[in-house]
Amino acid sequence: MRASIELACHKPARSVVLLSPDNSVPTADAVWNLGLAFRDNTSPTLLVDTDMTDPGLHLKAELDLTPGLRQWLEQKGQPALAPTTARTHDFLVLAAGCSNEDPLKWLNTESIGWFAPALMACAERVIWRTPPLDQSPVGVLLAGSADAVLMAVRPGHTRRSRVNRAQRILAQAGILATGTVLVES
Repeated sequence: MRASIELACHKPARSVVLLSPDNSVPTADAVWNLGLAFRDNTSPTLLVDTDMTDPGLHLKAELDLTPGLRQWLEQKGQPALAPTTARTHDFLVLAAGCSNEDPLKWLNTESIGWFAPALMACAERVIWRTPPLDQSPVGVLLAGSADAVLMAVRPGHTRRSRVNRAQRILAQAGILATGTVLVES
């Protein structure tokens, strides 16, 4: 999978954004599986949960919800908040840091401009879990600077009209999805 994604984007995929058109896709599982596909023994992979409305990556990693991305953004990156190593597979994980909160309060063009590069400095590869596109534009903001953008769909649950709408939203921002991830659960 890693080789296919890197061939599609014509360069090493250091920053991968996983988008879903709606909440029909369990993206925490998909991000975790992408981390497994990209993992190697020489360089760390950081999984970041930006879905502050419905966080879930911390559960896969068996970590606490806080401290996390929200606390780090609240303090403008100071003091430095180190991502936590997951109990399995040695991923670095940055939990969302809160739940039931509008991610746009913390994640906007200005904050992404400084925090995305700061997190990229923590690991060789960063895989971003974003809120569904029909609920928040955070994924589009992150996708603008990513090496690869993957659209997650769940066969039998994700409507084609939602996928088409998500593709139009990305196209309006000048972004083309690198590929599609089918998520079964």
